[in-house]
Amino acid sequence: MWSSAVSMVEPRTSSRVGPHELCPVRYRPRVYPRLSASTVERSPTAKPVEPRLMRAHHRSMARAQRDSITLQDGRRLAWHEFGAPDGVPCVYTPGTPASGLAGGLYHAPAREADVRWISVDKPGCGHSDRDPHRSLPGYAADIAELLDHLGFERVVAAGESGGGPHTLAVAHCIPDRLHATVVVAGLGPAQDPSVRAGMKRDNRVLITLAQRAPWLLRLQMRMLARQVRTRPQRWAESMRGRLPDPDQRAWPLVAHLLVPAAREALQDGGRSAADELVMFTRPWGFDLADVATPVHLWHGTEDANVPIAVAEAMRDALPHVDTRFVDGEGHSLGALVRDDLAALVRDVTP
Repeated sequence: MWSSAVSMVEPRTSSRVGPHELCPVRYRPRVYPRLSASTVERSPTAKPVEPRLMRAHHRSMARAQRDSITLQDGRRLAWHEFGAPDGVPCVYTPGTPASGLAGGLYHAPAREADVRWISVDKPGCGHSDRDPHRSLPGYAADIAELLDHLGFERVVAAGESGGGPHTLAVAHCIPDRLHATVVVAGLGPAQDPSVRAGMKRDNRVLITLAQRAPWLLRLQMRMLARQVRTRPQRWAESMRGRLPDPDQRAWPLVAHLLVPAAREALQDGGRSAADELVMFTRPWGFDLADVATPVHLWHGTEDANVPIAVAEAMRDALPHVDTRFVDGEGHSLGALVRDDLAALVRDVTP
């Protein structure tokens, strides 16, 4: 499945202290081989949806188990459990706006691959409390507490779309707790103008509002939350109508998860979703060049939400990265390669 050219490299060092001071968990650099392979391919799992898979995905909603803990600062952090209850652990951060219910997409493949898929409700989403001082390093500290609670020494961290920055923060701040990191269709540092180049208009507008007029973004998110709450079917149909062709192929897989996951993510009137977008456009609190954990970066070449140029820039910035760019696929890549992703999590876990 993977084509890798492996060579030993010296670890990157930096005299800068600022980014590490923002990280709530002590940073200890580790030495890894550089994974330099980059493949561009058509995914073998990008195939018509079989009725049995649709039934499995619908059953995953009923089988989801939700739990929560109280963090040291008094906030509640919640998560959903999918896949194999006793499998190798993967902590998954969904996109924006989506609660941990979105992890139901991976229930059947994770169960088949013997992976315990732990899908997190980000701050303010689902049953997790809002973090008034929200930051990406702060999220990594939350995940460290979650791992302690679950008794995991190491896991694989995975993130999709807006979950990508969260997962990279986890990779930077607590590298000794991870086997590897997987980022699918992940957003890059949104303060970089290159992030907006090639992005579809709706997303460019949101990023611009997050940078220049957060108050107007909060209003926009409040309107979105109202629409999802009061006219969910109309909103879903509108979403489907705006999807580019590559993402239309994944629609039958994600449609049943879209409204429930978005409704939970926007339950506070979109306030936390706006927090998240603003956070993406500000300095992340760490540099990609300082991420010591191996990162598996997967991206579709026709992604209109997060253009492929963003993934290419992250590939060039990350010191230990294996990239898989899938020709002709879009932002819904995860749905179409879900079996491969679950298998990857299993394979990178010793």
